[in-house]
Amino acid sequence: MVKLASARDFRTYGTGLTRNRCEYINAGLYLFATIVFCCAFASQFSSEPRSGLVLFLISFAIILIVNVHDLFAHLSGIDFRLPLMAFDLQLFFVEFAVPVLQVLGTLLSFLGILFLLIQVYRHFTY
Repeated sequence: MVKLASARDFRTYGTGLTRNRCEYINAGLYLFATIVFCCAFASQFSSEPRSGLVLFLISFAIILIVNVHDLFAHLSGIDFRLPLMAFDLQLFFVEFAVPVLQVLGTLLSFLGILFLLIQVYRHFTY
């Protein structure tokens, strides 16, 4: 999740209280997903490691939702005027490229764990 002070100042969620509330919810969900991720990693050392894979999927799904929300928050800060990025490289990298890479990385990790879980269940059913 991208949390830059310059980008956070220009987001437009609504009134000031609503903007702060959305930021706190966003940060709280990311913290919760990190805790679930740590629990998933620890459960891989148990006698039932498949439960850890499900926890990995849950944590990656939450992180994916938070990162997509963060991307839309950054783009709403510039009113979705993407041609503006041609004039300022920092705007391109901060508001668009970094959140997109975060979303793609999380999505690839989610799909990797999902395919691994599918293979594990196929192996145990035959």
